[in-house]
Amino acid sequence: MTLYRALLAATAVLLACLPAASAPPEVKPGWDYVITLDEGFTKAEVRLCFRGFLPKRLVVGNPGVLPAFRYDAVKGAARLERRQESVVPVGLARGGCVAWQVDLEKLLGLGGRRGRARRVGRDLLVPPASLLLKPALWRAGLDVTVRFELAKGMRAAVPWPRTPDGKGYLLDRHALRLSALVAIGRMPVDGFQAAGATVDVAVLDGEHLATRTGIHTWLKGAILAQAQLHGRFPAQRLTVIVHPIPARSPSVVFGSAMRGGGPHVHLLIASSARDADLPGEWVGVHELGHIGMPWTYDTEPWLQEGFVTYYQEVLRARAGFLSETEAWQKLHEGFGRGRRSGGTRTLEHESREMGEHHTYHRVYWAGAAIALLIDVELRTRYPRRWSLDDLMRQWHASHGDTRSRATYGLKLLQASDRRIGANVVRPIAAKHLASTSFPDLSAVFAQLGVVVEAGRVRLDDRAPLASFRRAIMAPRKAPASPSDRPDRRSR
Repeated sequence: MTLYRALLAATAVLLACLPAASAPPEVKPGWDYVITLDEGFTKAEVRLCFRGFLPKRLVVGNPGVLPAFRYDAVKGAARLERRQESVVPVGLARGGCVAWQVDLEKLLGLGGRRGRARRVGRDLLVPPASLLLKPALWRAGLDVTVRFELAKGMRAAVPWPRTPDGKGYLLDRHALRLSALVAIGRMPVDGFQAAGATVDVAVLDGEHLATRTGIHTWLKGAILAQAQLHGRFPAQRLTVIVHPIPARSPSVVFGSAMRGGGPHVHLLIASSARDADLPGEWVGVHELGHIGMPWTYDTEPWLQEGFVTYYQEVLRARAGFLSETEAWQKLHEGFGRGRRSGGTRTLEHESREMGEHHTYHRVYWAGAAIALLIDVELRTRYPRRWSLDDLMRQWHASHGDTRSRATYGLKLLQASDRRIGANVVRPIAAKHLASTSFPDLSAVFAQLGVVVEAGRVRLDDRAPLASFRRAIMAPRKAPASPSDRPDRRSR
Protein backbone atom coordinates (compact mmCIF):
# COMPACT_ATOMS: atom_id res chain seq x y z
CA MET A 1 0.00 0.00 0.00
CA THR A 2 2.87 2.31 0.80
CA LEU A 3 4.42 1.64 -2.63
CA TYR A 4 1.05 2.29 -4.30
CA ARG A 5 0.70 5.64 -2.53
CA ALA A 6 4.21 6.57 -3.53
CA LEU A 7 3.45 5.82 -7.20
CA LEU A 8 0.29 7.93 -7.04
CA ALA A 9 2.22 10.84 -5.56
CA ALA A 10 4.94 10.58 -8.20
CA THR A 11 2.33 10.48 -10.96
CA ALA A 12 0.65 13.58 -9.56
CA VAL A 13 3.96 15.42 -9.50
CA LEU A 14 4.66 14.47 -13.14
CA LEU A 15 1.21 15.57 -14.27
CA ALA A 16 1.64 18.89 -12.49
CA CYS A 17 4.84 19.49 -14.42
CA LEU A 18 3.22 18.90 -17.81
CA PRO A 19 2.09 22.05 -19.72
CA ALA A 20 -1.62 22.73 -19.57
CA ALA A 21 -3.55 21.82 -22.70
CA SER A 22 -4.13 25.00 -24.70
CA ALA A 23 -7.69 25.91 -25.56
CA PRO A 24 -8.50 25.89 -29.28
CA PRO A 25 -8.16 29.37 -30.82
CA GLU A 26 -11.39 31.32 -30.83
CA VAL A 27 -12.80 31.88 -34.30
CA LYS A 28 -13.82 35.48 -34.86
CA PRO A 29 -17.14 35.60 -36.73
CA GLY A 30 -16.89 36.89 -40.25
CA TRP A 31 -16.32 35.81 -43.81
CA ASP A 32 -13.67 35.86 -46.52
CA TYR A 33 -13.98 36.62 -50.24
CA VAL A 34 -11.58 35.44 -52.91
CA ILE A 35 -12.08 37.16 -56.28
CA THR A 36 -10.55 35.62 -59.39
CA LEU A 37 -10.69 37.42 -62.74
CA ASP A 38 -9.55 36.13 -66.09
CA GLU A 39 -7.11 38.28 -68.00
CA GLY A 40 -9.65 39.23 -70.66
CA PHE A 41 -12.24 40.39 -68.10
CA THR A 42 -14.96 38.11 -69.41
CA LYS A 43 -15.92 36.71 -66.02
CA ALA A 44 -15.21 36.97 -62.32
CA GLU A 45 -15.34 33.99 -59.98
CA VAL A 46 -16.01 34.67 -56.31
CA ARG A 47 -15.64 32.23 -53.45
CA LEU A 48 -17.12 33.20 -50.08
CA CYS A 49 -16.29 31.23 -46.92
CA PHE A 50 -17.89 31.79 -43.54
CA ARG A 51 -16.42 31.75 -40.04
CA GLY A 52 -18.48 31.48 -36.88
CA PHE A 53 -21.99 31.76 -38.31
CA LEU A 54 -24.23 30.76 -41.21
CA PRO A 55 -26.25 33.28 -43.25
CA LYS A 56 -29.81 32.50 -44.25
CA ARG A 57 -29.70 34.58 -47.41
CA LEU A 58 -27.34 36.70 -49.46
CA VAL A 59 -28.03 40.01 -51.19
CA VAL A 60 -26.25 42.28 -53.66
CA GLY A 61 -25.85 46.05 -53.30
CA ASN A 62 -27.64 46.71 -56.59
CA PRO A 63 -30.31 44.09 -57.43
CA GLY A 64 -30.22 45.28 -61.04
CA VAL A 65 -26.94 43.41 -61.63
CA LEU A 66 -28.27 39.99 -60.56
CA PRO A 67 -28.94 38.89 -64.18
CA ALA A 68 -25.14 38.82 -64.65
CA PHE A 69 -24.70 36.31 -61.78
CA ARG A 70 -24.48 32.52 -62.28
CA TYR A 71 -24.80 30.00 -59.46
CA ASP A 72 -23.55 26.76 -61.04
CA ALA A 73 -22.54 24.18 -58.47
CA VAL A 74 -18.84 24.44 -57.60
CA LYS A 75 -16.90 21.57 -56.06
CA GLY A 76 -16.57 22.06 -52.31
CA ALA A 77 -19.19 24.82 -52.17
CA ALA A 78 -22.83 24.82 -51.15
CA ARG A 79 -25.46 25.28 -53.84
CA LEU A 80 -27.02 28.71 -54.36
CA GLU A 81 -30.59 29.44 -55.46
CA ARG A 82 -31.89 32.83 -56.56
CA ARG A 83 -35.17 33.82 -54.93
CA GLN A 84 -36.48 37.16 -56.16
CA GLU A 85 -33.82 39.75 -55.24
CA SER A 86 -31.78 37.58 -52.90
CA VAL A 87 -29.80 34.34 -53.08
CA VAL A 88 -30.24 31.44 -50.64
CA PRO A 89 -27.45 28.94 -49.79
CA VAL A 90 -28.69 25.36 -49.77
CA GLY A 91 -26.93 22.76 -47.59
CA LEU A 92 -24.37 25.21 -46.21
CA ALA A 93 -22.51 23.69 -43.26
CA ARG A 94 -20.74 25.62 -40.51
CA GLY A 95 -17.39 26.82 -41.81
CA GLY A 96 -18.54 26.16 -45.35
CA CYS A 97 -18.31 28.16 -48.56
CA VAL A 98 -20.43 29.29 -51.48
CA ALA A 99 -19.28 30.40 -54.93
CA TRP A 100 -20.65 32.16 -57.99
CA GLN A 101 -19.61 33.68 -61.28
CA VAL A 102 -20.27 37.15 -62.67
CA ASP A 103 -20.54 37.49 -66.44
CA LEU A 104 -18.57 40.71 -66.89
CA GLU A 105 -19.65 41.14 -70.50
CA LYS A 106 -23.27 41.13 -69.36
CA LEU A 107 -22.46 43.33 -66.38
CA LEU A 108 -20.89 45.91 -68.67
CA GLY A 109 -24.15 46.17 -70.56
CA LEU A 110 -26.35 46.78 -67.54
CA GLY A 111 -27.46 50.29 -66.57
CA GLY A 112 -27.68 51.99 -63.21
CA ARG A 113 -25.09 54.28 -61.67
CA ARG A 114 -24.14 52.11 -58.72
CA GLY A 115 -24.03 48.91 -60.76
CA ARG A 116 -22.25 50.23 -63.82
CA ALA A 117 -18.98 48.55 -64.64
CA ARG A 118 -16.89 49.81 -67.53
CA ARG A 119 -13.76 48.94 -69.43
CA VAL A 120 -11.10 51.61 -69.63
CA GLY A 121 -8.73 50.38 -72.31
CA ARG A 122 -7.12 47.26 -70.87
CA ASP A 123 -8.36 48.02 -67.35
CA LEU A 124 -11.66 47.42 -65.57
CA LEU A 125 -13.51 49.90 -63.34
CA VAL A 126 -16.23 48.24 -61.29
CA PRO A 127 -18.29 48.92 -58.15
CA PRO A 128 -17.42 46.10 -55.71
CA ALA A 129 -21.11 45.79 -54.83
CA SER A 130 -21.63 44.61 -58.42
CA LEU A 131 -19.40 41.57 -57.82
CA LEU A 132 -20.01 40.57 -54.22
CA LEU A 133 -23.01 39.00 -52.57
CA LYS A 134 -23.15 39.60 -48.82
CA PRO A 135 -25.22 38.25 -45.91
CA ALA A 136 -28.44 40.19 -45.51
CA LEU A 137 -27.53 40.96 -41.88
CA TRP A 138 -24.13 42.53 -41.19
CA ARG A 139 -23.70 42.63 -37.43
CA ALA A 140 -21.18 44.82 -35.62
CA GLY A 141 -17.83 43.20 -34.84
CA LEU A 142 -17.64 40.95 -37.91
CA ASP A 143 -14.25 40.35 -39.51
CA VAL A 144 -14.62 40.54 -43.30
CA THR A 145 -11.75 40.21 -45.76
CA VAL A 146 -11.30 40.15 -49.52
CA ARG A 147 -8.38 38.82 -51.55
CA PHE A 148 -7.73 39.00 -55.30
CA GLU A 149 -6.23 36.25 -57.45
CA LEU A 150 -5.04 37.98 -60.61
CA ALA A 151 -2.78 37.13 -63.52
CA LYS A 152 0.87 38.08 -63.27
CA GLY A 153 1.36 41.81 -63.81
CA MET A 154 -2.23 42.70 -62.89
CA ARG A 155 -3.15 44.63 -59.76
CA ALA A 156 -6.10 46.20 -58.01
CA ALA A 157 -6.56 49.75 -56.73
CA VAL A 158 -9.04 49.66 -53.85
CA PRO A 159 -10.11 52.02 -51.04
CA TRP A 160 -9.88 49.35 -48.33
CA PRO A 161 -7.17 49.01 -45.65
CA ARG A 162 -4.80 46.05 -45.80
CA THR A 163 -5.18 42.97 -43.64
CA PRO A 164 -2.44 42.53 -41.00
CA ASP A 165 -0.67 39.91 -43.16
CA GLY A 166 -0.72 42.26 -46.18
CA LYS A 167 -2.30 39.61 -48.44
CA GLY A 168 -5.80 41.00 -48.59
CA TYR A 169 -8.07 43.84 -47.53
CA LEU A 170 -10.53 44.55 -44.73
CA LEU A 171 -14.13 45.53 -45.45
CA ASP A 172 -16.33 47.52 -43.08
CA ARG A 173 -20.11 47.41 -43.02
CA HIS A 174 -20.37 50.30 -45.51
CA ALA A 175 -17.91 48.93 -48.07
CA LEU A 176 -20.67 47.32 -50.15
CA ARG A 177 -23.45 49.69 -49.13
CA LEU A 178 -22.08 53.10 -50.01
CA SER A 179 -20.82 54.11 -53.44
CA ALA A 180 -17.38 52.73 -54.27
CA LEU A 181 -15.15 51.85 -57.21
CA VAL A 182 -12.35 49.34 -57.69
CA ALA A 183 -9.87 49.49 -60.57
CA ILE A 184 -8.33 46.23 -61.80
CA GLY A 185 -5.79 45.79 -64.56
CA ARG A 186 -2.22 46.51 -65.54
CA MET A 187 -2.39 50.22 -64.71
CA PRO A 188 0.43 51.66 -62.61
CA VAL A 189 -0.45 52.08 -58.92
CA ASP A 190 1.95 54.13 -56.84
CA GLY A 191 1.65 57.13 -54.61
CA PHE A 192 3.02 59.64 -52.16
CA GLN A 193 2.44 61.07 -48.71
CA ALA A 194 1.15 64.58 -48.09
CA ALA A 195 -0.41 66.49 -45.20
CA GLY A 196 -0.55 63.36 -43.04
CA ALA A 197 -2.21 61.16 -45.68
CA THR A 198 -0.91 58.11 -47.55
CA VAL A 199 -2.18 58.44 -51.11
CA ASP A 200 -2.40 55.64 -53.68
CA VAL A 201 -2.80 56.78 -57.30
CA ALA A 202 -3.93 54.52 -60.14
CA VAL A 203 -3.79 55.94 -63.68
CA LEU A 204 -6.08 53.95 -65.96
CA ASP A 205 -5.21 52.90 -69.49
CA GLY A 206 -5.66 55.63 -72.06
CA GLU A 207 -3.68 58.22 -73.98
CA HIS A 208 -2.73 61.25 -71.92
CA LEU A 209 -0.06 63.92 -72.06
CA ALA A 210 0.20 64.47 -68.31
CA THR A 211 3.12 62.62 -66.74
CA ARG A 212 2.99 60.63 -63.53
CA THR A 213 5.07 63.32 -61.82
CA GLY A 214 2.68 66.00 -63.07
CA ILE A 215 -0.36 64.05 -61.83
CA HIS A 216 1.21 63.61 -58.40
CA THR A 217 2.07 67.33 -58.22
CA TRP A 218 -1.53 68.25 -59.12
CA LEU A 219 -3.05 65.90 -56.53
CA LYS A 220 -0.61 66.92 -53.82
CA GLY A 221 -1.53 70.57 -54.39
CA ALA A 222 -5.23 69.78 -54.01
CA ILE A 223 -4.55 67.80 -50.83
CA LEU A 224 -2.48 70.61 -49.34
CA ALA A 225 -5.29 73.03 -50.18
CA GLN A 226 -7.65 70.93 -48.03
CA ALA A 227 -5.07 70.96 -45.26
CA GLN A 228 -5.45 74.77 -45.25
CA LEU A 229 -8.87 74.15 -43.71
CA HIS A 230 -8.31 71.11 -41.51
CA GLY A 231 -4.67 71.53 -40.51
CA ARG A 232 -3.94 68.23 -42.24
CA PHE A 233 -5.74 66.18 -44.83
CA PRO A 234 -8.95 64.85 -43.21
CA ALA A 235 -8.13 61.16 -43.84
CA GLN A 236 -5.11 58.99 -43.20
CA ARG A 237 -5.59 56.98 -46.41
CA LEU A 238 -6.81 58.07 -49.82
CA THR A 239 -7.12 56.23 -53.13
CA VAL A 240 -7.30 58.27 -56.33
CA ILE A 241 -8.33 56.72 -59.66
CA VAL A 242 -7.26 58.94 -62.55
CA HIS A 243 -9.22 58.22 -65.70
CA PRO A 244 -7.97 59.77 -68.98
CA ILE A 245 -10.67 60.45 -71.59
CA PRO A 246 -10.52 61.98 -75.08
CA ALA A 247 -11.13 65.69 -74.48
CA ARG A 248 -9.39 68.95 -75.17
CA SER A 249 -10.88 71.14 -72.47
CA PRO A 250 -11.11 71.56 -69.53
CA SER A 251 -8.06 69.85 -68.05
CA VAL A 252 -10.18 67.89 -65.54
CA VAL A 253 -13.56 67.01 -66.96
CA PHE A 254 -15.42 65.47 -64.04
CA GLY A 255 -14.96 63.84 -60.66
CA SER A 256 -16.71 61.99 -57.87
CA ALA A 257 -15.87 61.28 -54.26
CA MET A 258 -16.90 58.05 -52.56
CA ARG A 259 -16.94 56.63 -49.03
CA GLY A 260 -17.60 52.92 -49.48
CA GLY A 261 -14.88 51.09 -47.54
CA GLY A 262 -12.69 54.18 -47.29
CA PRO A 263 -12.24 57.61 -48.89
CA HIS A 264 -11.48 57.57 -52.60
CA VAL A 265 -12.03 59.79 -55.63
CA HIS A 266 -12.45 59.16 -59.34
CA LEU A 267 -11.14 61.99 -61.54
CA LEU A 268 -11.54 62.19 -65.33
CA ILE A 269 -8.72 64.13 -66.95
CA ALA A 270 -8.57 65.31 -70.54
CA SER A 271 -6.14 63.37 -72.70
CA SER A 272 -4.83 66.72 -73.95
CA ALA A 273 -4.10 68.10 -70.46
CA ARG A 274 -0.43 68.75 -69.80
CA ASP A 275 1.28 68.89 -66.42
CA ALA A 276 1.07 72.68 -66.28
CA ASP A 277 -2.70 72.62 -66.87
CA LEU A 278 -3.54 70.60 -63.77
CA PRO A 279 -2.39 72.35 -60.56
CA GLY A 280 -5.05 74.61 -59.08
CA GLU A 281 -7.96 73.46 -61.25
CA TRP A 282 -11.20 73.31 -59.29
CA VAL A 283 -12.51 69.76 -59.78
CA GLY A 284 -9.81 68.02 -57.75
CA VAL A 285 -10.11 70.54 -54.90
CA HIS A 286 -13.90 70.18 -54.95
CA GLU A 287 -13.96 66.37 -54.86
CA LEU A 288 -11.29 66.12 -52.18
CA GLY A 289 -13.37 68.60 -50.18
CA HIS A 290 -16.04 65.93 -49.79
CA ILE A 291 -13.61 63.79 -47.78
CA GLY A 292 -13.75 66.31 -44.95
CA MET A 293 -17.49 66.95 -45.11
CA PRO A 294 -19.96 65.60 -42.55
CA TRP A 295 -21.89 62.53 -43.59
CA THR A 296 -25.37 63.81 -44.39
CA TYR A 297 -28.28 62.27 -46.25
CA ASP A 298 -28.32 62.28 -50.06
CA THR A 299 -31.40 64.51 -50.06
CA GLU A 300 -29.35 67.47 -48.80
CA PRO A 301 -26.82 68.44 -51.47
CA TRP A 302 -27.40 72.11 -50.53
CA LEU A 303 -25.00 71.41 -47.65
CA GLN A 304 -22.90 68.52 -48.94
CA GLU A 305 -22.25 70.10 -52.34
CA GLY A 306 -22.91 73.75 -51.56
CA PHE A 307 -20.38 74.13 -48.76
CA VAL A 308 -17.75 72.26 -50.79
CA THR A 309 -18.46 74.61 -53.70
CA TYR A 310 -17.84 77.62 -51.44
CA TYR A 311 -14.57 76.19 -50.17
CA GLN A 312 -13.31 75.16 -53.62
CA GLU A 313 -12.71 78.86 -54.29
CA VAL A 314 -11.68 79.83 -50.76
CA LEU A 315 -9.10 77.05 -50.45
CA ARG A 316 -7.65 77.66 -53.90
CA ALA A 317 -7.04 81.25 -52.80
CA ARG A 318 -5.51 80.17 -49.50
CA ALA A 319 -3.25 77.71 -51.32
CA GLY A 320 -2.06 80.41 -53.72
CA PHE A 321 -3.76 79.10 -56.87
CA LEU A 322 -6.03 82.18 -57.06
CA SER A 323 -5.57 85.77 -55.97
CA GLU A 324 -8.12 87.20 -53.55
CA THR A 325 -9.78 89.12 -56.38
CA GLU A 326 -9.87 86.04 -58.63
CA ALA A 327 -11.49 83.98 -55.87
CA TRP A 328 -14.26 86.53 -55.29
CA GLN A 329 -14.73 86.75 -59.06
CA LYS A 330 -15.23 82.97 -59.20
CA LEU A 331 -17.75 83.15 -56.37
CA HIS A 332 -19.62 86.05 -58.01
CA GLU A 333 -19.85 84.20 -61.33
CA GLY A 334 -21.00 81.01 -59.61
CA PHE A 335 -23.70 82.85 -57.66
CA GLY A 336 -24.86 84.30 -60.98
CA ARG A 337 -25.21 80.82 -62.49
CA GLY A 338 -27.16 79.68 -59.44
CA ARG A 339 -29.44 82.71 -59.62
CA ARG A 340 -30.28 81.97 -63.25
CA SER A 341 -30.97 78.27 -62.59
CA GLY A 342 -33.90 76.50 -61.00
CA GLY A 343 -37.62 76.98 -61.02
CA THR A 344 -40.21 78.35 -58.64
CA ARG A 345 -39.86 75.74 -55.90
CA THR A 346 -38.10 76.20 -52.57
CA LEU A 347 -34.42 75.41 -52.24
CA GLU A 348 -35.31 72.52 -49.93
CA HIS A 349 -37.52 71.04 -52.65
CA GLU A 350 -34.95 71.70 -55.40
CA SER A 351 -32.27 70.08 -53.28
CA ARG A 352 -34.33 66.98 -52.52
CA GLU A 353 -35.11 66.40 -56.21
CA MET A 354 -31.97 67.89 -57.76
CA GLY A 355 -31.10 64.81 -59.82
CA GLU A 356 -34.61 64.51 -61.20
CA HIS A 357 -34.94 68.14 -62.26
CA HIS A 358 -31.23 68.83 -62.96
CA THR A 359 -31.16 71.97 -60.83
CA TYR A 360 -27.49 71.53 -60.01
CA HIS A 361 -26.41 75.15 -60.39
CA ARG A 362 -29.24 76.42 -58.19
CA VAL A 363 -28.59 73.91 -55.41
CA TYR A 364 -24.79 74.00 -55.43
CA TRP A 365 -24.47 77.78 -55.56
CA ALA A 366 -27.37 78.55 -53.22
CA GLY A 367 -25.67 76.21 -50.74
CA ALA A 368 -22.40 78.09 -51.32
CA ALA A 369 -24.25 81.38 -50.68
CA ILE A 370 -25.58 80.00 -47.38
CA ALA A 371 -22.03 79.01 -46.47
CA LEU A 372 -20.78 82.54 -47.16
CA LEU A 373 -23.60 84.12 -45.14
CA ILE A 374 -22.90 81.83 -42.19
CA ASP A 375 -19.16 82.46 -42.40
CA VAL A 376 -19.56 86.24 -42.40
CA GLU A 377 -22.17 86.19 -39.61
CA LEU A 378 -19.93 84.10 -37.34
CA ARG A 379 -16.86 86.23 -38.01
CA THR A 380 -18.86 89.41 -37.38
CA ARG A 381 -20.50 88.28 -34.14
CA TYR A 382 -17.53 86.36 -32.72
CA PRO A 383 -14.26 87.80 -34.10
CA ARG A 384 -11.31 85.43 -33.62
CA ARG A 385 -13.62 82.91 -31.90
CA TRP A 386 -15.90 81.41 -34.54
CA SER A 387 -15.96 81.04 -38.31
CA LEU A 388 -17.28 78.45 -40.73
CA ASP A 389 -13.81 76.88 -40.62
CA ASP A 390 -14.39 75.95 -36.98
CA LEU A 391 -17.75 74.38 -37.73
CA MET A 392 -16.32 72.38 -40.63
CA ARG A 393 -13.61 70.91 -38.43
CA GLN A 394 -16.13 70.05 -35.71
CA TRP A 395 -18.47 68.45 -38.22
CA HIS A 396 -15.71 66.29 -39.60
CA ALA A 397 -14.75 65.17 -36.10
CA SER A 398 -18.32 64.14 -35.28
CA HIS A 399 -19.76 63.01 -38.64
CA GLY A 400 -16.85 62.82 -41.03
CA ASP A 401 -16.48 59.10 -41.65
CA THR A 402 -18.62 56.07 -42.33
CA ARG A 403 -18.37 54.83 -38.76
CA SER A 404 -20.74 57.66 -37.83
CA ARG A 405 -24.40 57.69 -38.70
CA ALA A 406 -25.66 60.06 -41.34
CA THR A 407 -27.39 63.15 -40.03
CA TYR A 408 -29.71 65.86 -41.34
CA GLY A 409 -28.21 69.21 -42.28
CA LEU A 410 -30.42 71.38 -40.09
CA LYS A 411 -29.81 69.10 -37.09
CA LEU A 412 -26.10 69.49 -37.70
CA LEU A 413 -26.46 73.28 -37.71
CA GLN A 414 -28.65 73.16 -34.62
CA ALA A 415 -25.93 71.23 -32.79
CA SER A 416 -23.46 73.92 -33.83
CA ASP A 417 -25.72 76.61 -32.39
CA ARG A 418 -25.73 74.75 -29.08
CA ARG A 419 -21.92 74.83 -29.06
CA ILE A 420 -21.89 78.52 -29.93
CA GLY A 421 -24.55 79.28 -27.32
CA ALA A 422 -26.90 81.21 -29.62
CA ASN A 423 -29.22 80.63 -32.57
CA VAL A 424 -26.95 81.91 -35.30
CA VAL A 425 -26.33 79.23 -37.90
CA ARG A 426 -29.55 77.23 -38.27
CA PRO A 427 -31.86 80.24 -38.84
CA ILE A 428 -29.77 81.41 -41.80
CA ALA A 429 -30.01 78.05 -43.55
CA ALA A 430 -33.66 77.48 -42.64
CA LYS A 431 -34.67 80.87 -44.04
CA HIS A 432 -33.13 80.20 -47.45
CA LEU A 433 -34.21 76.55 -47.64
CA ALA A 434 -37.81 77.73 -47.31
CA SER A 435 -37.39 80.43 -49.97
CA THR A 436 -38.06 80.17 -53.69
CA SER A 437 -35.54 82.96 -54.35
CA PHE A 438 -31.77 82.75 -54.58
CA PRO A 439 -30.10 84.23 -51.46
CA ASP A 440 -29.62 88.00 -51.77
CA LEU A 441 -25.91 88.68 -51.32
CA SER A 442 -25.88 92.40 -52.19
CA ALA A 443 -25.72 93.59 -48.57
CA VAL A 444 -22.97 91.20 -47.51
CA PHE A 445 -20.94 91.98 -50.64
CA ALA A 446 -21.21 95.70 -49.84
CA GLN A 447 -20.09 95.17 -46.24
CA LEU A 448 -17.16 93.00 -47.33
CA GLY A 449 -16.09 95.42 -50.02
CA VAL A 450 -16.76 93.11 -52.96
CA VAL A 451 -17.76 95.62 -55.65
CA VAL A 452 -19.11 94.34 -58.98
CA GLU A 453 -18.89 96.67 -61.97
CA ALA A 454 -19.85 95.45 -65.46
CA GLY A 455 -19.54 91.87 -64.24
CA ARG A 456 -16.00 92.34 -62.89
CA VAL A 457 -15.06 92.29 -59.22
CA ARG A 458 -12.87 94.85 -57.52
CA LEU A 459 -12.13 94.93 -53.80
CA ASP A 460 -12.70 97.97 -51.59
CA ASP A 461 -10.54 97.90 -48.46
CA ARG A 462 -12.50 100.83 -46.97
CA ALA A 463 -15.60 98.61 -46.49
CA PRO A 464 -16.59 97.92 -42.85
CA LEU A 465 -15.91 94.17 -43.08
CA ALA A 466 -12.94 94.30 -45.45
CA SER A 467 -10.69 92.69 -42.83
CA PHE A 468 -13.04 89.69 -42.62
CA ARG A 469 -13.09 89.46 -46.42
CA ARG A 470 -9.30 89.28 -46.46
CA ALA A 471 -9.29 86.76 -43.60
CA ILE A 472 -11.61 84.40 -45.47
CA MET A 473 -9.13 84.09 -48.35
CA ALA A 474 -5.87 84.54 -46.43
CA PRO A 475 -3.40 81.60 -46.46
CA ARG A 476 -3.18 79.60 -43.27
CA LYS A 477 0.04 78.38 -41.73
CA ALA A 478 1.22 75.44 -43.82
CA PRO A 479 0.70 72.12 -42.01
CA ALA A 480 3.75 70.36 -40.69
CA SER A 481 4.69 67.96 -43.43
CA PRO A 482 7.78 65.89 -42.63
CA SER A 483 6.10 63.04 -44.47
CA ASP A 484 5.37 65.01 -47.66
CA ARG A 485 7.69 62.88 -49.70
CA PRO A 486 7.35 60.67 -52.77
CA ASP A 487 6.35 57.08 -52.13
CA ARG A 488 7.71 54.80 -54.82
CA ARG A 489 5.48 51.88 -53.94
CA SER A 490 4.01 50.07 -56.91
CA ARG A 491 1.60 47.20 -56.44
